[in-house]
Amino acid sequence: NHIPRPANAFMLFRSDFVKHRHKLGSLGTNHCSLSKTISNCWKQLKDEEKAVWYEKAQIEKAKHQEMYPEYRYRPSYRK
Repeated sequence: NHIPRPANAFMLFRSDFVKHRHKLGSLGTNHCSLSKTISNCWKQLKDEEKAVWYEKAQIEKAKHQEMYPEYRYRPSYRK
């Protein structure tokens, strides 16, 4: 029933980083420190390198739109 949001450029970068560049034990398994490291890497990327990830995100968004044409992001606020 739940439709996930399409991944943005940073999330695609993070996923790729974890799959291909992260060696188990090198940064530990603490997701907090891993996220900080990946965030720093993202911030240090040049605009041309980030553009590749933004392009992949646009492709991902287009695929998502094809699969779920009626989808609109509507956050639910819990009180």
